[in-house]
Amino acid sequence: MNAVWHPVRPSGLAVLQAAREGGYAVAAFNAVNLETAEAVVQAAEAQRAPVILQFSQNAARHAGLAQLAALGLSLKAGAAVPVILHFDHAESAGVALQAMRLGFEGVMLEGDDPALLRPLAAMAHAGGGYLEAEYEVVVKGERRGERHDPALLGHFAQESHCDLLAVDLGSAHKQEDKSAQLDFGRLAALAAATSLPLVLHGASSVPEGELARVAREGVAKVNLATDLTLAFTGAVRDSLHQGAKDPRSYLHAGRSAMQARAEEYIKLLGGAGRA
Repeated sequence: MNAVWHPVRPSGLAVLQAAREGGYAVAAFNAVNLETAEAVVQAAEAQRAPVILQFSQNAARHAGLAQLAALGLSLKAGAAVPVILHFDHAESAGVALQAMRLGFEGVMLEGDDPALLRPLAAMAHAGGGYLEAEYEVVVKGERRGERHDPALLGHFAQESHCDLLAVDLGSAHKQEDKSAQLDFGRLAALAAATSLPLVLHGASSVPEGELARVAREGVAKVNLATDLTLAFTGAVRDSLHQGAKDPRSYLHAGRSAMQARAEEYIKLLGGAGRA
């Protein structure tokens, strides 16, 4: 019997570096369960795009980190496009290490202490993965926005040994309206300070035209959650109002709506056809 051939996939970091060099961004979509994760992967396959499937520590509190890792790895293995499995907003070094051991290719730790980041980076690199460091905090609940001198970005990258840099351009987490005004002058200064891929958190708050622009100007990873959650929930609500009783029915509606929205973002960020 002939062996099944599986194409060799580039590493997650290589995918993100190619995006930074190519002037586009890889969409990083947060998922919380089977249907939302399937929506992410199916959107990427439909658009022939690499994608980042993210689970956050908040999602892990709900569904279990090991269970989400197993789900993500299963979808990644069967995908027709590169799927990068990423653990988003780890709240401690211990949880970040656990995520790596479970098979997450990329990890983002909250906090900017190089002494904490360096050993995480070493472990990520030993396993062929990458570390996303939070150079600056983007507004998230009780965490207030925090900005540093763009000129120090390169030094921070060297001290932390990180591979991706999350920066604050004016977006906000969990914001439903697209009223954020990004600071493109600041983005230019940050992009000039390092060749590493930059990361935009809270992208659901950003007008779509501005998202397309950041993807051309140094941001290689764009995190999206709230807008896709609203699409999923709205479709489920409509299905229930129409009398759906079988979870397979209304969850299918939610998955389809989230996939459609994810495809729009993939095209907007320039990722379509890159896989």
